[in-house]
Amino acid sequence: MPKSMPIQIAVRSWTRAVKRSVGFSVVALASTILPIAPTVAHDSNTPRGSLTDVNALPPAPGLIFDVVAGEYIMFDALVERLSGRKYILIGEKHDNPIHHHHQAQLVNALSKSDERERAIVWEMFTRDQQASLEDSWQTLPVSELGPAMAWEDRGWPSWHDYAPIAQAARDNGLMMVAGNLPDDLLKPMISNGNDALPDDLAAKLDLPDMPTEILDRFNVEIAEGHCNMLPKSMLGGFSAVQFARDASLARAMSDAANIDGIDGAFLIAGAMHVRHSIATPWHLQRYEPDLEARDIAVVSLIEADDPGPDASSIEDYAMRFGAPDDIDFMWFTNDIARGDPCENLGMGQ
Repeated sequence: MPKSMPIQIAVRSWTRAVKRSVGFSVVALASTILPIAPTVAHDSNTPRGSLTDVNALPPAPGLIFDVVAGEYIMFDALVERLSGRKYILIGEKHDNPIHHHHQAQLVNALSKSDERERAIVWEMFTRDQQASLEDSWQTLPVSELGPAMAWEDRGWPSWHDYAPIAQAARDNGLMMVAGNLPDDLLKPMISNGNDALPDDLAAKLDLPDMPTEILDRFNVEIAEGHCNMLPKSMLGGFSAVQFARDASLARAMSDAANIDGIDGAFLIAGAMHVRHSIATPWHLQRYEPDLEARDIAVVSLIEADDPGPDASSIEDYAMRFGAPDDIDFMWFTNDIARGDPCENLGMGQ
């Protein structure tokens, strides 16, 4: 990307001053704006007057857990603990609209609470869409942006669900960045690996050989994600695509942060793309070896299980993502009704 100040960054400098003097509007949420603090209950098996350890309670929708600190926190504390971070990656489940409202809430709050000017990088927009995205972003209402970018035609859930994130970006003058690989590279990469990348993109991503531990984890996850119906011979190709996608997102974040007037980036992406040890943060460290640990923060929106006598613990949720330290903050939400994704699925049909 050219090292120049986009129009929206210049506009943001003016709008920030106006907002500070006259106030600002908060993104409307369909769900609770602040997480509800866990109820402190008396344990009938403990001495009179003793209290349950709140942080030992199982996760529930609305709660936010700071993994490093080992404690539940309120939304305001989350914003405070993220303030000043260069890169903030917000993972989601694509078809859960609650996740997109929370992403919008966090982008909005952080953009107003600290002095960093962050771009917003999207997994859902591809690199070959960047020029169209910039043009549409300058000329169209937020409600029309998705249709103009063939959003739903490309297989994403309703643009209506994601629009609050774009509205938060517009309200705060954020640059919009298309981060993912072009769609037409995916099939060639599955067959031919990194050799399918155009020379200029291959040079930009500078992909190393995939570490064995990453390849092994990707192979397992991709097999399970396809209901164990993919031929084993195809797993390596799918894993190569995943590795390159994460690199593309990281490169887009790093490039955006080096544009005049911008000094950081948000990432809006699926939760599996935002894990420290294996995904986009791993590549960020590769592109910027001098990054300190606190420069990157991962917030993952996670659907809480139904409560029960054997409720899942924080550690259980962490291991679903592959490692106990891959996520910094877990923000729990309701799930949504879904059918069995493996029912009537047949590869190649």
